[in-house]
This record gives sequence, structure tokens and C-alpha cells, in this order.
Amino acid sequence: MPWFPKVAASSVTEGDTAPVGFISKVLHLRWDSLPMLLPDGDPSSTTWWSLQSATWGQWPELVPSHAESTPTGWHIDFESHFAEILPLDHDGHGRKLAELNCRVLHTAIGGVQHEGRDVILLFEKENSSDIPLDEEHLRKVGTALGEFHALAATHLATPNDERAWNDHNAGLERKTRSATVWRGPHSADTQGTITHRNFGISVCQLVDGEIRIGGCMGGVKNALIPESSPYPAIRDIGACYVTLHDQDPALRKALFEGWTTTVPKHWHSSRATDTHRGGTTIWEYEQMLCHRLYNQAWGMDEPAYVTNWLAGVSRIQNGMYQARTLSVAGLICLSIIPAAVFYWIFYPGSPGPTISDLGAMGVLGICGLLLRRMYRAAAPNPW
Repeated sequence: MPWFPKVAASSVTEGDTAPVGFISKVLHLRWDSLPMLLPDGDPSSTTWWSLQSATWGQWPELVPSHAESTPTGWHIDFESHFAEILPLDHDGHGRKLAELNCRVLHTAIGGVQHEGRDVILLFEKENSSDIPLDEEHLRKVGTALGEFHALAATHLATPNDERAWNDHNAGLERKTRSATVWRGPHSADTQGTITHRNFGISVCQLVDGEIRIGGCMGGVKNALIPESSPYPAIRDIGACYVTLHDQDPALRKALFEGWTTTVPKHWHSSRATDTHRGGTTIWEYEQMLCHRLYNQAWGMDEPAYVTNWLAGVSRIQNGMYQARTLSVAGLICLSIIPAAVFYWIFYPGSPGPTISDLGAMGVLGICGLLLRRMYRAAAPNPW
């Protein structure tokens, strides 16, 4: 079963309740225990499907034609639909995405939930084609992603939760036994919202010349790494960057620029994308840790791009630490000015400022502003 994390799993025990056609189990991992639902019978049979009915959305008459085990569970083909059976899920994310009614998302039209988790998601088939990997189409992908995020923002926009996000990274570092440590202060412009969670160039397709984003569900990987606090939209950008690791960097730039045309402005402000505060880079780091965890959980060799990227984290951090000296120097220059003014005005018997003093204050102000600008310029581009 390609969906079963055979290395991370320590044991499987009996569970509690289950919907019709399923048996309940509990999957015990090294770091957690997860409720698991397995089909009780053959999910490719008409008999098994006749037992199923939607707990939400549409549920037409279904006659299965083909079934196969996939990295997410089981994929079932019908004449004009397909279904995804999810043995593991976290919080019913597939239904949440469907209820947004976002035109750029290819979401489920109905499904079966149990105790808030998606068990079956039913989709309509679409005539689609792969997206060419060029700047024009990556810009369109970014625009579509931003459109989804803009709609998500109207449903959920939570304040910066840097503690939960940093704890999330700490958990990944611990579970993967990685030698890296990275925490970010995260700008107040960075808000939590409904994210895709499985975003990458591979889930994007062209339908009648328009971008459609698939993969709209939670599933096994989301269950292994549950969301403790709503992620920021910029996490989906970091996830897509990972899938473009071997492509021209201009494609990353095109994706980011397209995204900024439709997403709320403060989500792509200079503060939100500042690598010194986190930006896209810390979420690309988070995604690399996720990929490391997945490879470890399934007992697969780690791709070289993951190993090399994580090995370069100390170099990125050293560059940021060096840049902070510019920031500190700039702040010292700028703080001298109000201190001097306070001295001249309020200190008894202090001499008035001379022309030379005023000139020095002007030079300090210019130096402070230049050093602050150099500090911001030292941060890596958000792409």
C-alpha cells in the first residue's frame, strides 16, 4: 500500500466507531497515534459502493470501473467522476476547500465524513492538460493561487501566530532529527488563513485555457503533520518553490509576481516577505523539512535537492546575522539624533547646537537611512 507510512508506523490497533463499509483502526507512530479507516470489502465493487451515501454535497449513481492504491489512499474511477478514499485525514480539509466555492479550485462535489475527517471525496472529471513550464503560465498559476487566497481571506484571517508556527518548525526538526534550527519573528502583515496544504506545480492543470488547481484535500501527509494554527498564504508559495527546485529561477519570480496581483496587499508587503522576519524562505525551509519527514516515514531515499537545501541553511542564516549588523548600526545613527535634541532642549546649561552639530546630525540621519536600506537589500529576494 503506497499510502501506508511503513517506517514511521510502530503498530496498528483496533479503533472505535466507523462509517458503513469501513473498519476502524488506530495507527501508532513514533510521535503520535492517528485514527485510521480501512474499506471493509472491495472498494472497486458495485456492492461496496451501493452501501455508500454522502454526508454532504452531491452523490450521483456510481458504478466503479477501476480502483488502485495511491499515495493518498485509493483512487476509484467512474464514467464521469472519480473518488478518493482517504484512510487517514486530519480535519476534513477537502470539504473546507469545496465550501469556498472558488472557481480556480477543482474541489469535491460531495463526500463522506466521519468525526470531522474526510473519508471519501467525490470529484467530477475534467478535460485537462499539463501546464507548460514557462514564465507566462507560472504567472497565471500565481494569479490563480492569489485569487484563491483572496477568497480564503474573506472566510478566515487570523493574527500572526509566530509561536505556533515556530513550534511547528521545532516539531519537524525534532521528528526528522535535523541539525538545523530556524525560528522567525514573522511580520504582523503575515496572517493565518485557509491554505491549499498540498500546493505545487504538479496539482495545477489547464482547463479550457484557464488554470485549475487540483489536489484539494488533506489526506495522509496532512494527518502526519497536522495544522495546529492556520498557516499563512505564503506557505503555499514556499511549497511551490520546492516543486520548482530544478527549474529556471525566473519561473519562481513569475509565480510570485502573479500571486501579488490578486492576493491581499499586506500579505505580500515588504515586511511580510522580508527573509529576516521569515518571508517565503522560512516556509520553503518548512516544506523541505516536511519532504524529509515524508521520505523518512515511507523509507525512501532523500532527494539530493532536499539534502543540499537543508545543508545550506547555516549559510543563509549567517548572511542574515551579518546583515543585522547593518541594521543595528543604522538604528544607533538614527537614535543619536533624538538623544541630542533632548539634551539641547532639556538638559540645564547645555550649549545650543552649532552649525557643525546640526551638520553632524544630518550626516548621521543620512547614514542611518542608508544603512537601513543596505540591511533590507541584503535580504534574499522573495523568489
